[in-house]
Amino acid sequence: MSSQVPILETAYDPSVERKQWVRVTLSAHALLRQYHGGEGERLLMVRLSYRDHRNGKWAFPGGYVDWGESLEKALQREVAEEIDVRLTGWRQVQVVPMLQGERPHVGFLYLCDHWQGEPRIVSHELSEIGWFTRQQFHQAIAQQTLAYPEMALQVACLGWQTDDLVE
Repeated sequence: MSSQVPILETAYDPSVERKQWVRVTLSAHALLRQYHGGEGERLLMVRLSYRDHRNGKWAFPGGYVDWGESLEKALQREVAEEIDVRLTGWRQVQVVPMLQGERPHVGFLYLCDHWQGEPRIVSHELSEIGWFTRQQFHQAIAQQTLAYPEMALQVACLGWQTDDLVE
């Protein structure tokens, strides 16, 4: 895995008289969706084992786009490196700009309904894999066990609204 992360230099702030370019990193993440009998729709999530504030928290599989790599190639590579599956079908469902703060970032989210292989941990960056129902996902929001707060809104593309949280 390359440590170089591509930098997008096209963010423009029209409120400033002269152009101010912002360097941002890019990532691609997968919403692996599965229909499971009486439980209905489930999403695959991975528990992170980073040495920072995200340690032990849940995220969607994926990661940074390497320099010169397309978003879709990065999506395929990251998912294979983390959970050992080969994606065979996906569509982009969301772009998540996170431009405030020290390290501006843009995340791309893909809905994946088709893949080959059984998900399993193959990365030292992960400690666990779990399939989450809508209710379990909402519990993770309430318990603050998601790695990124933006994830609560990202599932809206599935109709998993956050205004119907379970108590």
